Amino acid sequence: MQKSDWVRALRLIVGLIAIAASVVALTFPGLSVITLLFLLSFVLLFLGIARIAHSVKAKLWSKGLRALYAVVGVVALILGAVVLAFPLLGIATLVFLLAFALLAYGIVSLVIGGSAAASLVSKWMRALLVIVGALSVIFSLVVLVFPGIGLVTLVIWLSVSFLLNGIESMISGIE
Repeated sequence: MQKSDWVRALRLIVGLIAIAASVVALTFPGLSVITLLFLLSFVLLFLGIARIAHSVKAKLWSKGLRALYAVVGVVALILGAVVLAFPLLGIATLVFLLAFALLAYGIVSLVIGGSAAASLVSKWMRALLVIVGALSVIFSLVVLVFPGIGLVTLVIWLSVSFLLNGIESMISGIE
């Protein structure tokens, strides 16, 4: 199956962005943590507003679904405000969210690398998917088991993950 030129170009661009993010995270770890913290709070605030707006505007939805959306919206707004008001709690939340995101990405990479669908790509690309997936899972589990290791370690692991995922994306765009 031949990839279109725009998909290949997009994979190369995503790879370059991930590698650049790796360098920035290593160079400015404090800025990285603060940026991620603010992104988390603003995403929660935006999600809350969007859910509440949907609950008000979706007249064809059942009352139960509209109420559920409103409750989720209010909870998201509260969480967003808490992250902004209590940054240490927000940082701890961020550590766990990043760990779970790395875990999910790692599992998906392992499944794709080991699946029959991966036979559409070369053996070394499958191996790269499995290696990147395994490292992502390992990194996430260490953070989940030992959260006290600290943000500096997480930033380093996040940087390495960005670097490996960027390289994988670029290779995928070239292949």
